[in-house]
Amino acid sequence: MKRSIASFAVGILLAAQGEQARSQQVPAAQEPPQPRVITANQQAMSLDSINADYNRQLLVLERQRLDRLARLASQAAPQDAMAIYEQYFRLAITNNLFREAEPIADQIVRAQGGSPTVRLLAHTVDIVAAADRGAFEESLASLRTAIDQAKQGDGPGSRLDSSSMLAVLEAYFQRLVQADQLGIARSAFETLAKEAKNPAVKAYCESRLKELNLVGSAAPGFKLVDLDGKAVDLAAMKGKVVLLDFWASWCEPSAQELAWLDEVYNRYHASGLEIVGVSMDLSSEGATKESVMPVIRRFVLDHNVRWPILVNAAGPDDLAKLYGVGEVPANILIDRDGKVIHLDLTRRNLISVIGKACTR
Repeated sequence: MKRSIASFAVGILLAAQGEQARSQQVPAAQEPPQPRVITANQQAMSLDSINADYNRQLLVLERQRLDRLARLASQAAPQDAMAIYEQYFRLAITNNLFREAEPIADQIVRAQGGSPTVRLLAHTVDIVAAADRGAFEESLASLRTAIDQAKQGDGPGSRLDSSSMLAVLEAYFQRLVQADQLGIARSAFETLAKEAKNPAVKAYCESRLKELNLVGSAAPGFKLVDLDGKAVDLAAMKGKVVLLDFWASWCEPSAQELAWLDEVYNRYHASGLEIVGVSMDLSSEGATKESVMPVIRRFVLDHNVRWPILVNAAGPDDLAKLYGVGEVPANILIDRDGKVIHLDLTRRNLISVIGKACTR
């Protein structure tokens, strides 16, 4: 028994000495760990998640600010209250919080008197908020009522600055288009284009109408050369589903949308989807072909864009003018028969609309 225990102890000691000897050996040279390569699309998705989280938190704060402003206005003297309500509605418009501001807007619209500017802001909030909750006919009726009251002198008689008006109109347009309410959108913007006195507002409405009137019609043809010198002929793409994507390298949303365009391209390219990018960089004030071409190529390379890229230019081949595109990002969807079937798709409806088009 003692010999057995002694032998066991010696065994442990020898094993320990062997382990110590091994630990003192110089380890073999190892390859240094390779840095992880992050593609432009992966980086964009990571940035998107960070920005989305920040925007969610910011939205909570903006809602809290609206609540506090509403309480402050309700306790203020009438003249002071109007100044507070003006800030309230402008913040609601800037932050796309139309639904949140709708109850206060209703109060202002029903009340008599008050600041014409505040009443106009309240009317615009009401119109977009109705569309936001799916009451599209109601939103169109509210728009017509506001215009009629203004013409009769009973409604808001002030004029908002161009940037505020354009922000409201863009918000309204996007809600109608994303909900496939193209008929309502056409009626609304026909009315606005007819009644608008502000040249910028009138031009915006006419541009949007041109886009809306394309839906259901044959897509205007073009044959241009892409960045690689290859011909891009829309007629030759008949039988394919084609998404024309208008973008600019300086437009942050254009860069953000490339990640989900890449996703839909991966999913439906084999089913007949083609994407044609149209850079609007040359339309910037003072831009020249020599100055923008390196920027465009760098942008395409950084974001690993795999589809043809055209550079929009003034003249007979101005695709933006041909399709009524006035702002970026914008897109036009063309079906297998060469007809325009949708426009301004977003992450919310892009996959479902394109999926339906590709399976027909």
